[in-house]
This record gives sequence, structure tokens and C-alpha cells, in this order.
Amino acid sequence: MIETWNECVIIQLADLDGVQIVWTPARASTLLSDHWPVYYGVAYTDALNKCTDAMLGTYPREQARDAFVEAIAEAKVTKLH
Repeated sequence: MIETWNECVIIQLADLDGVQIVWTPARASTLLSDHWPVYYGVAYTDALNKCTDAMLGTYPREQARDAFVEAIAEAKVTKLH
């Protein structure tokens, strides 16, 4: 069973058309590793590690969401929700 967050995160990334509605640590990990505008930074590394761990069930998923939101702020990604 795929574990979803209690609240989605909606962002816009320059290399993807339209908004991205992120409900899971797995989707966040994919966006961070494949489509993120920068591949460095403390919040980026923290979010990638925590979202991957949450996807594997070894880290609390809501805390991974918080780390993803911090990575959004660090990279100056447009967050709509």
C-alpha cells in the first residue's frame, strides 16, 4: 500500500508542464532526483534522504513532507499549496 501525506504539496517546476500535485514521498523523491532545479543544498539533501526513507517505510512520512517543503523554499520553487 502506498502511504500518502495528509495534505498534498502543489508546485511548479520549470522543466515540467503544468503544476505538480505531490501526495507521496515517492513522488517527492522522483521530483527531487529527476526534475529539481538544483542538485545541492542542505535542505535538498535532507529532503531527498528523508523522502526516500519514508518511501521505504523507515522514516515518518509527514516529517519527510516537512523536509520536502524546506527544499522547495531553498530552491525557490513556486509553491501553490
